[in-house]
Amino acid sequence: MNSIQKQWMNLNHRHLILLILSFSIFQISKGQERSISGDSRNFKLCPVKEVQSSLPPTMDSGRYSVQRLIDGKLPKDGWRSTWTAWMKKNPSLSFDLGSVRRIGVLRIYYQPWDRSQELSKVKVEVSLDNQKFMTFNEYTGFVSEKSRGVWAEIDLKAIKAKYFRITPDYDGWGNQWGEVEFWEIVN
Repeated sequence: MNSIQKQWMNLNHRHLILLILSFSIFQISKGQERSISGDSRNFKLCPVKEVQSSLPPTMDSGRYSVQRLIDGKLPKDGWRSTWTAWMKKNPSLSFDLGSVRRIGVLRIYYQPWDRSQELSKVKVEVSLDNQKFMTFNEYTGFVSEKSRGVWAEIDLKAIKAKYFRITPDYDGWGNQWGEVEFWEIVN
């Protein structure tokens, strides 16, 4: 390979790297890519202003409060770690997003303990004023390995709301949750 061919290859590599870098920056600036079954919507993680529970956690609630569900830190797998837990209870968790947002995906990091299908159902309700909630949908089919944290990813299409109320229904030990995320549609 002569020097002209080498210079030409180096120039092409530089252009290719610049093109890839430019495309990557464009994608990052538009939000994180989260494809669901061929869905090409772009999302960004929506901050949660406040979370409240209808029932306090039943296990170490002083140390593992519902505020841990929005701290961005995942608990370790196995018994206790820092899971927010409700033994034999189904709390209703209310989330205030601070303003009306168009949410496409709800993610719940949970850990089944007694049964792989311990998270039997999740009811999602929405509100604009935190007074009048409308049932959006109920979701089932959550199955995972016992004693291991896993994300339950729920497609909310493009629901606009400021407040979300999530009510799980357990089948087994109870509810052990580590994190809840709301992903806003940005495109």
